[in-house]
Amino acid sequence: MLPSRRVLFPALGVAAVGVAATAIFVGAAHAFTTTTDRTTSASVLPRPVVPAADRSSSRQVAPLHRLTPPDVIVQLPRAARPAAVKRLWRVDGIRSVAAIDTGTITLRGHHLHAIGVDAGRVRAFTPTLTAQSDALWQSVAGGDLTVGYSTADPLRKRLGATVPVHGRKGHVAALRVGAFASIGLGSAQALMSHASAARLGLHPSRRLFISAPHLDVSTVAVDVRRIVDKHAVVWSAHPAVTQNPLSAFAQATIPASYLALYRAAATTCPGLPWTVLAGIGAVETGHGANVHRSIKGAEGPMQFLPSTFAAYGVDGDGDGYADIQNPADAIYSAARYLCLSGASRGGQSLYDAIWAYNHADWYVRLVVEYANAYA
Repeated sequence: MLPSRRVLFPALGVAAVGVAATAIFVGAAHAFTTTTDRTTSASVLPRPVVPAADRSSSRQVAPLHRLTPPDVIVQLPRAARPAAVKRLWRVDGIRSVAAIDTGTITLRGHHLHAIGVDAGRVRAFTPTLTAQSDALWQSVAGGDLTVGYSTADPLRKRLGATVPVHGRKGHVAALRVGAFASIGLGSAQALMSHASAARLGLHPSRRLFISAPHLDVSTVAVDVRRIVDKHAVVWSAHPAVTQNPLSAFAQATIPASYLALYRAAATTCPGLPWTVLAGIGAVETGHGANVHRSIKGAEGPMQFLPSTFAAYGVDGDGDGYADIQNPADAIYSAARYLCLSGASRGGQSLYDAIWAYNHADWYVRLVVEYANAYA
């Protein structure tokens, strides 16, 4: 067991411990082990789940140079012309543009919102932990299907298997389920290469994801409609989240010290509602009321596995240590982990981030129920 208390260099203050870029591969059976004991549930998954066979993959994908999370999403009535996308990319203030194929696929009776991508180009738009997994993007580039966590549970025994996938207008293709991950791109529940998307008849280049952190959405919209398509629908990729609402239920049931920590920690991840942190704290330990070591080995107020805390724990109270038992450190670390999993993007990504914290649909639903009650 790794130590739950780690010394940080004093000069770093409250700085987060760095995340190793090397992917950690987890077998499907272990990754989907869950528990019905709500106080012992944090089997935190440190990386997207990719079959072991992909570890030695020789497929080449452009390396990750830096993250460029999307700021603007564009829906187009027709396919974007490559020349227009290149022109848009050259506009001052636009850091990156990715053209995405869109459509609905059916996989073992489940209808999924799917996207087709250039693996090397779009990886920088995804949540940190997903973007850093070389094996996942090699898998995508090789024609495999990546499925979002929200729909992964019924497919947990199919990881690494080749299955028939039904696309638009009768298109069918046999695709290997190459990975489970937090996709973090709008409402996407499944991700594949452009080539696989074409086999399934998805609409080519109908959506654009744009990174333009210093431009207003309205400014980007003018350029998109001028360069790409005058009928383009443009909206912000950042969810509108209000951190202030506080229900009587929250005031009556959350200890004041924990309430302050939930609200403060959420501000380190713009877009993450504090109520989600509070919901996790309620389900895991009743806001610190029951912090015994779980049968899975999870510890502390937010029930981290020591190995996971060693990788993602932060010094939340600035005392120079990251302590798994310290409420401030545990709550700030939970905010960081959720953020790295895409929680700040809201919607489907928020679901996937909570699911990554504990891989069970009942857990996500219970956390969301608490979150709604606290607001």
